[in-house]
Amino acid sequence: MREFLRKDRLAALAALALLGCGARPPPLAAPVHIEAQARIVTAEDVSTEAELEAKGERALMEQNWQQAVDAYSTLLAAEPDGPRAPDWMFDLGLAFEGLQERTKARDEFLDLARRFPQLVKARSALVRAATLDAYLEDWEALQDIGRVLLVRSDLDDVDRLVGLGARGLARVELGDDTHASADINDGLDLADQLHYGDRDVLPVAVAQLRFALGELRRVRSERIRLEPLPPDFVAKLEERCGGLLEAQAAYAQAVRSVDPHWAAMSGYRVGEMYRELHKDLMSVPPPATSKTQRQKQIFFAFMHLRYRILLEKGLREIGQTIALGERTSDSSPWISRAKDAAVEMQTALADEKAQIARMPFTEDEVKQALDLLTKKVAATAH
Repeated sequence: MREFLRKDRLAALAALALLGCGARPPPLAAPVHIEAQARIVTAEDVSTEAELEAKGERALMEQNWQQAVDAYSTLLAAEPDGPRAPDWMFDLGLAFEGLQERTKARDEFLDLARRFPQLVKARSALVRAATLDAYLEDWEALQDIGRVLLVRSDLDDVDRLVGLGARGLARVELGDDTHASADINDGLDLADQLHYGDRDVLPVAVAQLRFALGELRRVRSERIRLEPLPPDFVAKLEERCGGLLEAQAAYAQAVRSVDPHWAAMSGYRVGEMYRELHKDLMSVPPPATSKTQRQKQIFFAFMHLRYRILLEKGLREIGQTIALGERTSDSSPWISRAKDAAVEMQTALADEKAQIARMPFTEDEVKQALDLLTKKVAATAH
């Protein structure tokens, strides 16, 4: 019996073994494809493209400009010609701009536009570069950007305003006021058609056009020279003053810019126009009939007292520009120029008063004489 059971178990085991050998193996799981990002290794860190990109975007949002510069510079060094390179270049330009490294920002935007001219991003980069070139006063470069922008087929109306303002302003500063006038007026006409800039605060594109118009009028006004003394002096002076007031009106519009830099530029220019007119009037020599030293002194006192208001007006405009710079923490060259001009104008006023004080008559006596002369001239005119 035991022998039978033993043989039965052996047979069962053998049968199981045969079944095991003949069975199909269980199916294997489908392979899983894992996308592994390359690691970007720097002296300070090891990260991936996605991690660096997220770091750069977060830094821009938080205005952590240097961290953004580091992130996008690393991305571009690792993959300068990748599909995301234009976006990284644009954001790197923004980060440089945030650091107030405007030349680096401008160059980054221009490099983007040069390497990827067909992209919409290139158009946006040119617009940013135009604003920076106006700040840097690189008029040749600004003219080039305006020209490149205006031939693009994908330009929208607002970008066209930027292009016209850029080229128009550059042409004024480079001495081509005839072609500048066409650009500026075309831009202002377009802005009026779009009702762009109708609100109290002007967008930058319109502020640039208004400033350019002020520059155009200023340049043409200051071409009217008062020395040597023209035969129609009074008419020329009225024409010069009329041009000054028209320029001031255009600058006053630009002062309303959302960007305080255009306000600083405009305020400085107004003050400088008054100082320049005062300087030109003070260079007018005494008439040939002034033979004696006393007659020359009287002419000097008359001219300085009558036109001192121009210097005082200019000083007030410059003072308002400096105050604006302090309120907005603007450290632009225009604020520095305004501070230098204020010192020079205050010195000129003090020197003028000191010279009159040394003369054999007082300021009050000169004022009384001027009042009498003015009334006499008015009576003669009627």
